[in-house]
Amino acid sequence: MSTFTVAQFEEALSMARYGLKIGLCDVFTSKLERLAAHIRTNDMTPTEAAELLDQEVEKMRSEMRGDHHG
Repeated sequence: MSTFTVAQFEEALSMARYGLKIGLCDVFTSKLERLAAHIRTNDMTPTEAAELLDQEVEKMRSEMRGDHHG
C-alpha cells in the first residue's frame, strides 16, 4: 500500500479540479454553441431565445437531480 504526503494529495486534488473545470467548460461551451446556432437558424425572437434558455436550465437542473423523464 502506498501512502501520499499532504502535498502530494493536494497536488492530485488540484489536478482533478483542473480536469473537472476543463471538462465542464467543454460541455457548457458546446451546449451554448448549439443553442446559439438553433436560435440563429430559427430566427428566434429575444423572448423565444430566453424561453429556450430557460428550458435548457430546467433540463440541466433535472439531470443534476437525477430526474428521468421519458
